Order: sequence, then C-alpha cells, then structure tokens
Amino acid sequence: MKPEDDAIELVREKLKWLRLPGMAGTLRALLEQAGRDNLTACEVVSRLCDEEKTSRLKSAVTAKVKGARFPEINTVDGFDFDFDPVRKKLKARYLALHDVTFLEKGLNPLFIGLPGTGKTYLARALAWRVCQTNRRVALVSAARLLNELHGAEVHGGLERALRRYVRADLLVIDDFAVLSMDAAQAKLAFQVISERYDHRRSTCITTNRPFKDWPKVFPDALNAQVIAERLTERAETFLMDGKGYRIART
Repeated sequence: MKPEDDAIELVREKLKWLRLPGMAGTLRALLEQAGRDNLTACEVVSRLCDEEKTSRLKSAVTAKVKGARFPEINTVDGFDFDFDPVRKKLKARYLALHDVTFLEKGLNPLFIGLPGTGKTYLARALAWRVCQTNRRVALVSAARLLNELHGAEVHGGLERALRRYVRADLLVIDDFAVLSMDAAQAKLAFQVISERYDHRRSTCITTNRPFKDWPKVFPDALNAQVIAERLTERAETFLMDGKGYRIART
C-alpha cells in the first residue's frame, strides 16, 4: 500500500470514529476526482459535506419507514387509476397530497368506500411518500390500535403507548369504525383522535362505513358524532364507491 493510501485510510478511520459515514464512504473517490479535475480544497470539503448530508437523510428516511411499521409497501406508481371512472376522478386531487403540504394544514385524508376499491393502498402510498420527506408516520389497523392501547392501559403504560400515535406527523388507521366498539375502546379512539385534532396533526383513515352508520359501531352516538366532526373539520375526503379491483382481477 502506498503512503498516500495509508494517509487516506487513516482519515477514513477518523471520519468513521466521528460518525461521518457519508464522508468516509466517498473520500477516496472524491480525492481521485479532485486530482483529475483540479478541485480546490474548499470544493472537496463542500462535496464531502454534501455526501454526508445525503447519507444522513437516507438513514433517517430508512428509520422512518421502519418506525412506521408498514405491513406492506405500496407506492403510487403501482396504482391503476384508469381502472374505473371513480379512480380517474380522484387522481388529481389525491396526487396533490403527495407534496405533503397537507401536514402543515392539519388536513385529514379520509378514504371511505367499498371493500377492494383501493382505500388501504392509497393510504399506504401516501404514508410512504410522507416517510420520504423524513417525517414520522404510524400505520395501524383500528383493531390493533385499540387492543394495544387497552392492554397498555391495563398495565399502566397508556401514556407511553399513546405517544407513538399522538406525536406522529401522520397517523394512518386502517378499517376505522368497521368493528363494533365497547365503551373502553370508544374512549381510547376518542382520545387519540381528539389529541391529534388539538395539535392539528393529520390523521388518515380508511373505512367502509359512511359517517351516518358510525352510531352503529360506537356505544354512544354522541361520541361517534364528535369523532366524525373532528376528522371532517379539516379533511380531504375520497369516496371510493367504484368497482372492486380484487374481484375484477380474479
């Protein structure tokens, strides 16, 4: 190994010790480029910083995706908007959400409609896009959410369990208001939705029940009404009552 190689390797080890993996990974190639292109010392340092920034952002996004707990990764390019007129009609409005400015406005994306029409797919694709902007996302089915919170409440850990769902920049609840709730579950659902409403944090839901049917699910009709009002006060609602994609493709 040449003395220069020894020097580069020593610097790489120092960068790793300083926890600068982006710089360490690109140092050798960048120094070679500097020799070819006569880059100044300032240009070399600037590009090293760019590489470190890119590396850290990539790691952060990877962590956000892992923390979101996607059951399955869905991306918008895999969704067939031309499948039926309902999908075509909502396409532009849905894609507009992918600039993620709806988070600053506290808008709630609501996907309401028949089974198999793509509600969950679109919700997950939107959540994936939010993760790519390095924001915190939590995905969970309504049944799992309520069971988890109820278990935490029984064992004295409710506040900690709530934190994950209340603090996320985007919370996606799949199959909300589908299964009947008892009084304890309804209280927990109300707590999650209300706290997010108070902090103007976006909550996305998928459901096959229109709002008028929610009193059939909640033990208290007033509870159902208040939750529906807090979700719809600032919302982008997608009514998906077209053909079922899974049925049509079988």
